Parts: sequence; structure tokens; C-alpha cells
Amino acid sequence: MPKPFSNNATPKYLGYVYQVLIAIEQCFQAKKNETIWLECYGDVYDGNTIKEVKHHCGKTNLTSNSEDFWKTLKNLVTEDISEINAFILHTTADIPDDSIFFGWNELSKTKKYDKLKKHTPVATIKSHYAAVIAKPKEELLSILEKLTIKSSQPNIEEKWQELKESRNPCLYSVKDNYKTDALHWIYGYIHDKAINDRYNWEIKINDFDSACKLALQPYTQDKIPFPHIEETKIDIDSKSFLFVEEMKSIELRKNSIEQAISDYFRSNETQIIFLNYQPIIAEILDKYDSSILREMKLLKNEHSLDTEIEELNTKKTLIAAKNLYSNCMKLPLNHIPQVNDTQKYYQDGRIHHNVNENRFVWRICEEDLL
Repeated sequence: MPKPFSNNATPKYLGYVYQVLIAIEQCFQAKKNETIWLECYGDVYDGNTIKEVKHHCGKTNLTSNSEDFWKTLKNLVTEDISEINAFILHTTADIPDDSIFFGWNELSKTKKYDKLKKHTPVATIKSHYAAVIAKPKEELLSILEKLTIKSSQPNIEEKWQELKESRNPCLYSVKDNYKTDALHWIYGYIHDKAINDRYNWEIKINDFDSACKLALQPYTQDKIPFPHIEETKIDIDSKSFLFVEEMKSIELRKNSIEQAISDYFRSNETQIIFLNYQPIIAEILDKYDSSILREMKLLKNEHSLDTEIEELNTKKTLIAAKNLYSNCMKLPLNHIPQVNDTQKYYQDGRIHHNVNENRFVWRICEEDLL
């Protein structure tokens, strides 16, 4: 494998992921009727306290010239924060004893001010420092009184594990095997709120609690929860798939083919998720495909009963093949054993899988009449 490019943005992206995890933690701790905001009033805001969240992939220190602190404080002195009660710099960095921030939370606002005033900044933070010191002393003292530092916080892997083990009602009843899936759902829920309103990313706790209770209920049962796979527009070169060619051979319409492609890929993605659970599920899924294939063959036998060999490749057998396809798509839903709430697209996708594996063709053939 080639060496990753120097502009690899993964560490920066993980900082963003970490911010969402802190927001999830805030949601777990929030009370009814409260709201959590992301990126609207600082990184995370609960209506009382602003948290500025700083994540580092490796061990690092919050030194006297750390940009994490000075940029945070600069933002506070340049925004209208008169209605905010507290500010927290939440960081995975440690505070060494030679840093002016060592023992910060135990200092009075005046001692905090004196430390900052006496500090000689390096070039990288000079602009931040200048903006801070330019603030009228009494206003700066008011901010410093409310500003605390939570250092040496869990990194992203540790925070993820911490949330999984949370005794919050959202996750407490979730089976251990499914806690990762449940937390992924919660993470996705938080993301969706940003998409819904990109200028006001907020989580209303009453809605959050209700959504978690409903969506995570399948994860509390002994059966494997059926995963949620969004239906998206498929943009692929469909000519490379045998099941598509089979559909074209019986002159099915474009919308039927597009739906089949979507179901095929969603079912494949769902199966990959299932295979992560337990070894026995692979055998269950194979048996499921075989049972669907058996029903397909029974229907084909029924649709070819009045067909003679000399009628092959005629309009009559073309119509029979189309009716066969339609009736296969209308088969009653077969539920996957040990899986909760099987979705219809999965069954339809496995029908197309059987065709793609050359186990079945829609056309009425001579061998079907023997």
C-alpha cells in the first residue's frame, strides 16, 4: 500500500466525531424539556454551559502557549456570552506542572488574570493573546471566573467504550452484543439533526428519548435486530449483473430493474452486517436463500404447466415469465429465523441473488417442461 498523503484529514475528522460523542454524553445526562446544541454556541451547549471540545490522537500537553486554550478564550472574548453561565475547555491533553494552566480550576479569577497578563506569548498565539488582553479587565475577569478546564479526558476510543457501558436508560436494556449497533444508531440520529437544519443543530431531549426508546427496542430482545439500510439511488454499471440481464431478457420495465438493483444491494449490505453477529447466522442465511429458491421454482412450475415445447420463445412464454416475476415479488414475507422484523426488500434482494448466482432464470426453458 502507498503511504497516505500528507494532507490526510482523518485526525481532524476524528476531532469532529469526538465532539458528537460528547454531545451524546450530554444528551444522556440531560433532563426532560432540555435542549443540546452543537456548533451554535460553541462546540456543545446545554443551555447553561458551553463546552469547547479538543481531541488529540496521541499524548499531548496543554502548555502555556497551547492554541487550544488561547483560541478558545479568544472566541469567548469576541462573542456575546453574557447569558452563558459557565465555560469548559474539554481536552484530552494533560496539563504539565510548568504550564500556567496547572491548577487552573483552583485559582481565583484574579490569579487567573494575573497569570495570563504576565505571560509572554509565542508567535503562533500572539493574535489570540492580543484579543484576550484587549478585553476590558472587569469583563475578562467575569469570563475567567466561569472558565474551567477538564484535562486528561478519555480519547475517542475510550469515550466510545464509556458510552457503550453507560447505564443511561437509552442503552441500559440493550443486549451487550448489540450495544455497538445501538450507539451507531444514536450517532446517526445526532447527525440527522444537522442535516434537518444546518443553521440550528439542536437535539431536543424529549424527542431524543422518545426516538431512542422506539428505535432501540429491537436491540433489547434476544433476536438479532434487523439493520436499517437507507434506500438510495443506485448509480452503477448494471450490465455486469446476470440478474439484470435476465430481467431485460423478459422485457421488464426500467423502474422494475432499478428497484431490483436497489433491493439486491441493500440485501447484500444487510447480510454483511448479519455475518458480524455469530457464526450460526451464516448457515441460517444460506438456508433462507434456499427456501426462497424453492418457492421460486414452485411458482415457475405453476406458470409453465400449460406450456408446450413448441411454444418456447413465443409471446405466450414471455407473458408467463413476466407473470412469474410479478408473483415472485408478491410472495408473502418469509422471516429470517432468529432475526427480528425482517424487511421485504431483503427477501426480494435474495430472489435476485439466486438469479445472479445462476440458480434460476425467469425465462421458461425446455428443462422446465420435462
